[in-house]
This record gives sequence, structure tokens and C-alpha cells, in this order.
Amino acid sequence: MTIISLIDAVKLIAISVVSFVSIVLILRASGKRTLSKMNAFDFIVTVALGSVLATTIVNYKNAFWNGILTFAMLVVLQHIATWLSVRFKSVGSMLKSEPALLYYNDTFQEKAMKRERVDRNELKQAIRKSGYVSFEGISAIILESDGTLTVMADFDKRKLEKEDFIFID
Repeated sequence: MTIISLIDAVKLIAISVVSFVSIVLILRASGKRTLSKMNAFDFIVTVALGSVLATTIVNYKNAFWNGILTFAMLVVLQHIATWLSVRFKSVGSMLKSEPALLYYNDTFQEKAMKRERVDRNELKQAIRKSGYVSFEGISAIILESDGTLTVMADFDKRKLEKEDFIFID
């Protein structure tokens, strides 16, 4: 086991603090998107950011500025990718999955459930989390791009129509 010197320990603490503050400032400047509920693309960027932070702190003798620059570049690349995805549908569909309709007007959408690997118990759990006890009164359940299940109840006087969902198979 190697014991680090007092000078190296102070450097490590200083690099950790400066790295942390730099990352907080970069994330605050990048906006809410970087810290929001994540789709697969956002998750990958977040894991990469964590890896860069860890490498920067652990390999502090020669990686500090490389780490800060890499961190900033990942945030900039995420910003560019999301900017493009908003403006070009093909980029958006490449980066994010479409929501999936899993239950609609008393019918389980078995094909979509198999494709998304969601079973009925998960739909029941989503219903309970939404404050309902059964499928009665539920119009639709949607698997959102970020992996959450949205339960839509019959609170409106009209029934939801399939045309209300732009992402139907």
C-alpha cells in the first residue's frame, strides 16, 4: 500500500474541490436538460461525465485541465445534439426513443409491451402509483422516452382517441 505525501494529499483535495466547483458551474451553465430525467442518450452523457470527473480526481497529477476540457466538451456536444434533435426529426429519432402506448381503452397493447419488455405487473404498479386500484377508469398507459410510465385516466368527458397519440404503431 502506498502512502501519499502531505503535499500530494493537499493537491488531491484541492483538485477535487476545484473539479467539483468547475463541474457545478458547467452544469449550471448548460441548463436543466443536463440534469433532467434521462433518456438513453442523456444517461450515456451522464455516465461519461462521471467517468471524466473520477479520472480527473484520481489522476490529478496530469489530468486536471484535460478533465475540465473533456467535461465541458461533453456538455457542449450534448447541447449541440439536443439542439439538432429539436430542429431535425431524424436526429431526434436517432438520439431518443419514441413513447410507446402499452394500454389503451381496456386493451393491453401486447406487441408494444413485448417490444418494450414491460409486463402487466409493471402497468399495475404504475396505476397504483397514480392513485388508482385497477384498470377501470384508465384510458391509456404510455412508456415515455425517459422510461417512466404515464397513466391517463378518464377524467375528461370524452374518451381518448387513438389519434390523440402521435406515436402509435
